[in-house]
Amino acid sequence: MSGGAEDDFLMALGARHRRELFDSITGIPTTSEAPSEAALFLSALDGIGEALAVWDGTPRLLRFNRRLADLFGLSASDLKAGISAKDFLFLLIDRGVVNLRAEEAEAWVEAYVDASTRADRKQEVRLADGTWLSFDWRRLPAEIPGGGYVSVFSDITARKRAQLRLRQAEAKYRQIFDNVHEGIIQVTPEGRILSVNKAGAAVFGYASPEAMLREVTNVGTQLYLQDSRRRELAEHLDRHGFTRDFRSQMRRRDGSVIWVSKTLRRVADDRGNTVMIEGMFRDVSTQRRAEEALMQAKEQAEAANRAKSDFLANMSHELRTPLNAILGFSQILSEGMLGPLGNSKYTEYCRDILASGRHLLALINDILDMAKVEAGKMALDEEWFDLEDSIDGALLLVRERAMQNGITIAKALPSPPPMVWGDTRRLRQVWINLLTNAVKFTGRDGRVDVNVSVSEDGRIAIAVSDTGIGIAATDIERVLQPFNQVANALSRGHEGTGLGLALTRSLVELHGGRLAIDSEVGIGTTVTVSLPPDRRQNRLLGDAQDELAHHLTLAEPADGAGGAVEGMDFAHQRPALAAD
Repeated sequence: MSGGAEDDFLMALGARHRRELFDSITGIPTTSEAPSEAALFLSALDGIGEALAVWDGTPRLLRFNRRLADLFGLSASDLKAGISAKDFLFLLIDRGVVNLRAEEAEAWVEAYVDASTRADRKQEVRLADGTWLSFDWRRLPAEIPGGGYVSVFSDITARKRAQLRLRQAEAKYRQIFDNVHEGIIQVTPEGRILSVNKAGAAVFGYASPEAMLREVTNVGTQLYLQDSRRRELAEHLDRHGFTRDFRSQMRRRDGSVIWVSKTLRRVADDRGNTVMIEGMFRDVSTQRRAEEALMQAKEQAEAANRAKSDFLANMSHELRTPLNAILGFSQILSEGMLGPLGNSKYTEYCRDILASGRHLLALINDILDMAKVEAGKMALDEEWFDLEDSIDGALLLVRERAMQNGITIAKALPSPPPMVWGDTRRLRQVWINLLTNAVKFTGRDGRVDVNVSVSEDGRIAIAVSDTGIGIAATDIERVLQPFNQVANALSRGHEGTGLGLALTRSLVELHGGRLAIDSEVGIGTTVTVSLPPDRRQNRLLGDAQDELAHHLTLAEPADGAGGAVEGMDFAHQRPALAAD
């Protein structure tokens, strides 16, 4: 069969099936053949979810499926073949299916039918009960005798509700997107902006997101001040896929430069290719300036502190030289080494000069030590020493003043007393400062106790307690600062510079320890120094080591190879020993 003959055959076959379908729908047979295929088709139409109606050219209703009556809530007596399209629409209005006022109904029906018979038409209609329908009115093929129309009514309520929810969600997120205080942006890998919110456009000085989208065609070349920083960001996102608080300098529309902090993520497709970069950003220029000012102020404060420490150290040395002469000569005069002064008052004055000079020297020493500590130049000369001997040396210096005021001093140490690894002179200075304070602020007939204990974990605690005036809880941290004293009715009349406790804490911390104060006004104060376990030696083990150190002799080998060490002193070597 040739190509043209085949086309003619197919067209004739199609026309035959269309005639069979029309015969079944209209009930007017055009041939005598049994319409089996058309019957099956009509049965299928009754089972579909859409309502279907076939109209003649008038137009009047010829056939409809069951869904038409169900969709509009019409009975069999309401919906019959032969009803005109206008009567059908008026029926819907009368039954309240279509919500129209009476004065609007006729004009709407006339306009609808007129428009539908002149051209295919599709319209969405909301019924009185809130249901949404799609009215689809189409002409039948031209070869159908007399012409006609087919209308399909679809319930699109679920779709309309989904669209409404989608619009509401879009409006909600658009509101968030536009009103959030931080900039939000989406950019392609090539640097083209896909979207930006109002806050983001404002950061870069644009009047609106639309203006920024229109004017900025490449983020990398137009916004970044340093291209190297942009490349660094891109490499970081390629490696990690995310970055937080990435800061860089960027240009605004007017050419000014700002610091911008960005939190971004890389969005990739299924094959791992970057689709876009999205995230949030904000202008941190003010914060950056504050940080720079704070850093500069910190550096200036540190420089001033170093200058102060250097000044105090130098001044202390300068003061010591003439002071040593004053102390030396006043002592010679007060003791009459070169002969009597001739008047007892001169001797008394010389002793006052000597006492004042010694007090001033002690003050200068404290200032010098504090300056060294703050400058980080305090070095420790460490060795093993007997803690009890060290404490006894400090007690000896305060005992006379305590006796004058009727103050009882008692001590309690474990047996045998522990050996401690540390700077003997500095730690004795700690005990002296604590005991001097305790005696100075304890009234007549009071009591001062020194208690030494060793905890289960090996820490050594040296506690100095008194029954003195006490310190308010709010003042404890203040008295630990240099040159600070608590001035109240109880403490007036006591001399001091406020360096003692500050220096004491610094010396304890240099040994890896801690200083704690527990006090109550009118009851008394307990200052506890705690040293770490590795600064304590078992006394029995220490004695054995000393014995071994003083008697150990390494004999020279017979062949003369190597040297010999005799009487090796291990007393100053800190062993790695467990704190029993």
